[in-house]
Amino acid sequence: MKVHSFDIKDAEEFGVNCAIILFYLRFWLQKNKANQKNIHNGYYWTYNSISAYLELFPYLSRKSINTALSKLENLGIIQTGFFNSSKYDRTKWYTIIDEFK
Repeated sequence: MKVHSFDIKDAEEFGVNCAIILFYLRFWLQKNKANQKNIHNGYYWTYNSISAYLELFPYLSRKSINTALSKLENLGIIQTGFFNSSKYDRTKWYTIIDEFK
């Protein structure tokens, strides 16, 4: 059984789709911080492709995921980057600003 959660405060402030994605990002960023992994520019980061997000969240559309990520980035909640070993790999990396330094 898959169970997904979100922070109610995030849902009230940013909407449910953003809250779901933030909950997921926080989980992986906390894990990376605990393991001292994926540190770039003084932040802990996690990465995923939109295809991976579609598999993780089958109830969200590609447009919903893109909209939520763009909204969070435009609001300055998350920051994106590209830290892949291959310059041809365009998988985006994500961090939550002010939470995972």
